[in-house]
Amino acid sequence: MSRMKIVRLAMLIISSFLLTACSFKDSADNNGEQMKAVREDAFSDKWYASTGRFEIAPGELTNIDLARPDNNNGWTKTLEIKYPQIYNMEDSEKETRINDTLYKEAVNYHDVLTNRSYHDYRVDYQLMEVNQDIVSILFLGEVSDLKTANSFAHAVTIDMNTELQLELKDFLDIEQSFVEDHLYTDFDVVENNFDEKSDNTPFIETFVNDYELQSHMNDFYINGDKIGIIIPTYNSMGYILLQGNFE
Repeated sequence: MSRMKIVRLAMLIISSFLLTACSFKDSADNNGEQMKAVREDAFSDKWYASTGRFEIAPGELTNIDLARPDNNNGWTKTLEIKYPQIYNMEDSEKETRINDTLYKEAVNYHDVLTNRSYHDYRVDYQLMEVNQDIVSILFLGEVSDLKTANSFAHAVTIDMNTELQLELKDFLDIEQSFVEDHLYTDFDVVENNFDEKSDNTPFIETFVNDYELQSHMNDFYINGDKIGIIIPTYNSMGYILLQGNFE
């Protein structure tokens, strides 16, 4: 082989190596940017808060975290539950107890740890009120068993000083006159389950009529100077959210 051919071959090899290296670097950079984007998009800012006294960030429970039954019976195909967790409290034991309450509120609403008859089960949360004294979280979920699908909502409001889970009566008294005196005036529907707003009224009336018969730790949330009330629409695959003033 002539000296000129050897030089040309060497130049081709070097050029090929440089192109491959550049291509690899570009690919690595792109993959790095994609991975960074995935990490940044994995959780929205709606899941984070800081008060100076403590911080909130998301936890997540999926199928990966649960043992699969040997016979595969009762296995939920899709399980995704996001729930808030408290960080950086001065009292670490208190932090653990509050986090345990928040976790149980998320996973025990439909007892998903033992009741695995659902095909798909997804829960997300939204921080409705976070200050140094009160944390109020709204959980919104969807569940299906292949035959029917249903949307649901529940909430938890915690006094961060006493660790107690608060009740609706701590903020508002619901009386028989609520529908006539407050519905669509002081309170309005902020999430509707029906095409016509008037179709909400019978479910709200049932909620008011049965008010004294039910527990009310999970059917309300605080949002600034307003309070939200969760009205279940049984057999209608959903819920109604009312929101109005405390007074």
